[in-house]
Amino acid sequence: MSETEDKIPQEESVESETSTDSANIENSSSEPNDELAEALCEKDQFKRLAQRAQADLVNYRRRIEDEQKLSRHRNLQRIVLKFADVIDQLDVALNSDSMQDAEASWLEGITAIQKNFVNAVSSEGFERFSCVGEEFDPRKHEALLSSPTADHERDSVITELRPGYMYNGEVVRPAQVQIAVALPDEN
Repeated sequence: MSETEDKIPQEESVESETSTDSANIENSSSEPNDELAEALCEKDQFKRLAQRAQADLVNYRRRIEDEQKLSRHRNLQRIVLKFADVIDQLDVALNSDSMQDAEASWLEGITAIQKNFVNAVSSEGFERFSCVGEEFDPRKHEALLSSPTADHERDSVITELRPGYMYNGEVVRPAQVQIAVALPDEN
């Protein structure tokens, strides 16, 4: 064989080796790129998972704080309403006919105790509301009695049997009242 013929197969083999090496380089370089892309994808997934977990924790803390606030509010209402019952009993006692015969100093003491209870309830933000003459509102009033009368407007509060209490503009104990109803027809 001639030298030129010898060179051609060798060049071809060199070219084929070069192309094989470049393919191997591309394959080996694409493997790290795939691993890098996969690692970045995992990093993004973990980041999103961490953000979700952090948001869940913030929401949990907020919900717990709201529940604790609501629980404190309910406990305060429960305690204050017990005081309101004592105030009502003291009001009944002070307004009874038998109190007219009581000693003045004893009466002053009971009145002072009643005022202290009222002040303690007021200092916690609970306010008594009076409703005589108002139109009946089922959110504020609990109608225990109704009286047919021409002296008062229909569905108006005639008498307050037990005062109501509000806290931050919200009724916590409705007032028990007597309301006016229309006179029955004579027919």
